[in-house]
Amino acid sequence: MALDGKKVALIQVARQQLCLTDDDYRTVLKRLGRVDSSKDLNLAGFMAVMAFFESCGFKSTSKKKNFGDRPGMASPGQVAMIRRLWAEFTAGEGTDASLGKWLHRQFKVSAIRFVNAEVAPKAITALKAMAKKRAEAPAAPTAPASPGAA
Repeated sequence: MALDGKKVALIQVARQQLCLTDDDYRTVLKRLGRVDSSKDLNLAGFMAVMAFFESCGFKSTSKKKNFGDRPGMASPGQVAMIRRLWAEFTAGEGTDASLGKWLHRQFKVSAIRFVNAEVAPKAITALKAMAKKRAEAPAAPTAPASPGAA
């Protein structure tokens, strides 16, 4: 499954920040992501490429997205963990909006920025269980073709 536009854009930002030549960039994609274009990366390839870019010095601004330290609220690490688990559960297709809907259904919290220190561990535990259950579920069987189909 191909990456969404935000992840592709993040890879391009990292590439520019690290001043990678086109040849170096293509080599990273081939070796770590096993693709020729960032648009063809799957989530595992994206994570591998981004981990490499971070080891090379790329500084993401995602910490700004984690709202910083706020007394009584989820820590930045908990917010990041919730987002990571949501991405894992949704196979990289989840958004903050869909996460907010799930949080509202489960914990009566309208968005991740309103998750407090009491709700955060419950959300993390629930998401871990959901991701584990999805990973362990057998693949849906495919229906056999009907005899009259050509």
